[in-house]
Amino acid sequence: MAQFLTSLVPVYNEETSPPGCTVMVTEVGRVSRKNACILLAPNQSLSLSGNLWVFVSLVAVSLGISIAFAFAGAWMVLPFAGLEVLLLGILLAYVYMQGTRREVIRISGERVVLDCCRGHRQESFYHREFARDSLSVLVRMGSSATEPASVCLTGPEGCLEVGGFLTDGERAALVRKLGDCGIIARREAGYKVQDF
Repeated sequence: MAQFLTSLVPVYNEETSPPGCTVMVTEVGRVSRKNACILLAPNQSLSLSGNLWVFVSLVAVSLGISIAFAFAGAWMVLPFAGLEVLLLGILLAYVYMQGTRREVIRISGERVVLDCCRGHRQESFYHREFARDSLSVLVRMGSSATEPASVCLTGPEGCLEVGGFLTDGERAALVRKLGDCGIIARREAGYKVQDF
């Protein structure tokens, strides 16, 4: 297993990440090998105020052009400009909310807890607990032989993908951090659909 974990390169962390890159896999606290907390967060490059500035500037341009056409006699442009502004607002809000997602993996003596939260208040919308001794990490390898395409926590409680928003290199860092905590990783070439 150690050879498999060391083959997952490049490993991104606070020291080795490229300049200007936000680290999406962060070990928040580690008391010992058996107790750790790993935070997974997508790269949110634009803050709420930045999103508002982009939205307001695009609305000003769109409505300014629409009003100019309306004064020239093409008043039918206004409803379509309003629809455009509405759709733009919905899409920017959706992208911003997806950027506030957080997945927290807490590893304690006998339990591994996954909490998923979203929004400014970081209210949990998903909570799952696994027994640590029966938990394993299933790593599905993609086209590259060194970087995983998906990482799933599997056990008798079920199978749950974590870090769906991570890049392949960041998933490799997650597998390495989980391996440092003593959670076994096994790699699969791909998933197969099987009827029962």
